[in-house]
Parts: sequence; C-alpha cells; structure tokens
Amino acid sequence: LKCFAILAHRRPHLATPRSRAAMASSLSPLRPFVIALGLLCLWTVSAQEKIRASVVVSPTVDKHIHLERIATVDLPRPGLAEGVALVQVAASSVNPCNWKFPFLAPDPSWTYPKVLLNDFAGEVVEVGSGTACRRLSRGDRVWGMADGAAAEVVAVPCSNVGSAPSTLSLAEAAVLPLVALTGLQGFRWAGGHDFIVGKTVLVLGGSGGTGHTGIQLAKAFGASKVITTCSSGNIDFVKSMGADEVIDYHSQRWYDVIPERSVDLVYDTVCQDATGDLAYPLLRDGGRFVTLLPGALASSAKASTRPDVRQTFYMLNQTSWEDLDVLHGFAAAGKLRGKISKTYPLDSMRDAFAESIAGHVIGKLAVSVAHVAAEEAVVV
Repeated sequence: LKCFAILAHRRPHLATPRSRAAMASSLSPLRPFVIALGLLCLWTVSAQEKIRASVVVSPTVDKHIHLERIATVDLPRPGLAEGVALVQVAASSVNPCNWKFPFLAPDPSWTYPKVLLNDFAGEVVEVGSGTACRRLSRGDRVWGMADGAAAEVVAVPCSNVGSAPSTLSLAEAAVLPLVALTGLQGFRWAGGHDFIVGKTVLVLGGSGGTGHTGIQLAKAFGASKVITTCSSGNIDFVKSMGADEVIDYHSQRWYDVIPERSVDLVYDTVCQDATGDLAYPLLRDGGRFVTLLPGALASSAKASTRPDVRQTFYMLNQTSWEDLDVLHGFAAAGKLRGKISKTYPLDSMRDAFAESIAGHVIGKLAVSVAHVAAEEAVVV
C-alpha cells in the first residue's frame, strides 16, 4: 500500500482536468509496471509478516528430554487454504504427551523448528472456502486441537474447530480439549449414557488433567456414584468436581478399600502396569475397564477369569467439531469446567514443561499466547 501511495502522490498543479488527462495518458505505458510493483510490494509485506511461536528447534535422537532445545521464535504467519480457518490463539495448555512425543518419540516426518502443543482457544481471524468452514465466521470464539497450537496464529482444519462455551473464559476452554475429548471417547466406548446412567464409576487419578474431567464426564453421563483417588491435599478439589467418595492413595490402597464386584466402570488415568489385574475383581458382571496405556491392561490370565468384563486402552483419535459441541453442551449446562493450576507466558515453555515433567499437576497448566479482545467481554 505504501508503494501505491508513493506512485500515486502528485502535486496540486496537476489537479486540473486537462493535467490529469495528460498525466493518465503519459502513465499508460507504465501501467503494467505499476501493477506488478504493487503486487510485489503486497507479496513482500505478506512474506514478512511474522508470528511468535514456541518450538523445539531440532530433533532428539537419544530419547532424553532436552528442554534447552525449546525456544520462542518468529515464524511466517500461516496462509489460508480451502477447508482451513486461521485462529488467533488466546491460550493453550500443556499435556504430558506434549513433551513425551517431541523428545522421547519424535515423528521422523517432522520438520524443524516444530511448533509445540495441541490445545487451543481463541478467535477466528480468517475462514477458508469449503463446506466444513461455512459454520465459522470472523470473530467467532472457538476451541479445539491443532498441530502446533503454541503460536499466535494457527491454521486449523475447520472440521476440528468448535464453538467455545460462553460459560468459560478462553483460558479455561483451552485446557479442556485433549483431556475432555479423551474422556468422552473412553466413556462412549464403555457404552455412553445408556451404560453409565445410574452406575458406579471409579476414576483413578482424579486430580490430574484427564482425571478431573473424567469425574465431571462420569456425572454428566449420569453416574449415580463416582469414586476417585488422590492425595489428601486434593480431596476438597475432586469433591468440587463431583466425586462422591475419595480414597487417599497415600494411606489406603483403592483395591483393598473398594468391595469386590461393586463398580461398573473403571477409568484409569494413572496407568500403572497391570492395574487391570487389580481392577477386575472390583467390577460387576458386564463391567468395563478403560485405560490410556497398554501396560495397564489386565493380563490374559486375569481377563480369562471374567469373560463378561470388557477392557480397552486407547489414545485420542477423535477431534471433530461434533464432539467438541458435545463438550460445549456439558459446559453450558455447568457440568464441565477446567481447573487451571498455573498459567505460563508463551516464552516460558521450558518452565511449563519442567513442571509437567515433575508431575502432580492439579488440573492443567495453561499457556497464555496472544491477546484476544473478545475475551474481555466474556463473563465467567
């Protein structure tokens, strides 16, 4: 635009109709050049537009965690494409997988610098063409998951962008997608509302990210009783999430305290090896054991003693806007919210990862990414 302004700028003595006509005639041969120069200027400005992002700068091959390889850098702003929305990210959050995969199991196909994190909440700034994008508009408050959410602007497939609940701040919304979608997928596998309503659910690890959302989702699906485990300092917190009975794992072993065949569903977010062997005796006929790691499954020998009991482990593979809308409905009804134990700025990702690695995070760690004006109007 500055280039065009310079070329178009003329002195007052050219203001008469005759002089303007003469100037137009004299510039005609230059018109293609002027247009090309203007387009070049616009391309240059676009190419130079940068965003801040937290990245891991190089791959790790020794299976060790190298926090020194995390940096905050300037990257080109992502471009718009069909089926994609550009979202200005207000906040994101740290999940254990966000440091495990980059350092312990990096994808060989990744290119570097690799932008970190997945959860996001923010505001739509541009919407691409395509059927999936028609429900989105500039200025919408949204949430979801993206590959590389620790950036001021992220390009997200429209099919993975949901409307953020107005009952939650964008920061609180940002800590929910991965952990709540994980719980939603697990409870659906168990049978959803039809199976859970009126039943007893045991959530192992109730004060963590997947745990505190698991308690709430169990209640949202209609469980009549939710039992959970945590340390004594977090008992009040898990009760505020909806737990009816709490077992302090420092002083009691849950598999000794809970009577045999008294639980219908065990949702295991701790995932210690062979947890299923301990859970199976507690499950009623037709019960379900759901865990997030394969090592926690019941052994074949134990499982064979209870063929009516089903078990599974899984990793989240459903991030559609339809599922986000289910969570939106729970949040709007006051049945789902995220607990933020601490918020880190974007350039303190090393510290955020270090706290997550140390363990015992209550709820989630949030990351403040960019200022979104619409956030100021939200009443929580």
